[in-house]
Amino acid sequence: MPITARPSRKSGRILLLVLATAVSDKLCRTSEEEPEPDIFIGPITTGQRMRMPMMAGLDWQLFLPTNWHNASTQRYPIVVFLHGSGDGHFSVMNSQSLPRLLHPDQSTCFDPEICWHLPTEFRRVTAKVEAPASDRRAFINEDQDLYSPLADCNFAATFPGIVIMPQGWLPERRTGWTKSKTRQVEQLVRHVLIHFHGDPTRVVLSGQSAGGHGAWAFASARPRLWSALNPICMPAPISLASQLAGLPIWVVGWAGDGIHGNDAIVEALKIQALKTPLVSVRYTRYNKAPGPPDPLYQQMRNHASYDLIYRDPRLWEWAFHQRNPAGEAEWGLAELSTGRM
Repeated sequence: MPITARPSRKSGRILLLVLATAVSDKLCRTSEEEPEPDIFIGPITTGQRMRMPMMAGLDWQLFLPTNWHNASTQRYPIVVFLHGSGDGHFSVMNSQSLPRLLHPDQSTCFDPEICWHLPTEFRRVTAKVEAPASDRRAFINEDQDLYSPLADCNFAATFPGIVIMPQGWLPERRTGWTKSKTRQVEQLVRHVLIHFHGDPTRVVLSGQSAGGHGAWAFASARPRLWSALNPICMPAPISLASQLAGLPIWVVGWAGDGIHGNDAIVEALKIQALKTPLVSVRYTRYNKAPGPPDPLYQQMRNHASYDLIYRDPRLWEWAFHQRNPAGEAEWGLAELSTGRM
């Protein structure tokens, strides 16, 4: 009979101590205490976000889907994600929202769980019923249940698009998404389109909070670049509606965002869309939303509607269904393919 070694009680206690120490080393009060990720060096990795070398004057992160291959002739849809006011550090950016989902290990220094769960009170998520496209109202004043899972452990493994996450600024100097900054983002997106097989007819612009403000402004200044726009938790003036004619838009926020401007801009967009019936205008008006998961910011109740919508599969099905026939020309790829650039 073979003899197998059995661990002693002492060695078992040592192992438990080592594991407990590893967990305690990872725990912190806020993601602002977590070190910034290293710049990625080596062969390209798919299925997880990577901090890339600076490009177009910007620090940035890149996510490539698991089915991405450099030798492929397939073109992949792109999501451009604009972060919020206090999210410039990658450690903070990656502690919530879409960037946190774009890694197989969704843990943070304040939450050691590999699979990130929203608070159980959001097991049932309700929002106002969307009004039909033929209805000028922003919403119907009735509640509906929405499917927005508490957790999506396989999000990074199944997400079908490329995601670009530029760093617009650091908290010490919150410049916002200025015109000069969005020009840099445009150069960065073009770089990814050329070198990572992006599809210029499917480039979706999304942003949250101050990034939502940036998304509204960027899209209104350069509407022909995008296949769809997805601003989150940031109302916009109705004057922007005329500049966004023909662009599919999904506006997201909670009831307070609606009162402070989302309802009005959605109504203006829907009235405008009646002239071009094929243009989609969607609106998710949550009755309540969580606060950011970082303990330092959890008092911002209802602000993190992005943590509900980004894990809602309806958003991505809609977003990647939209097409921008002018995209190749607007991104300058038509000229590139003919050898003029």
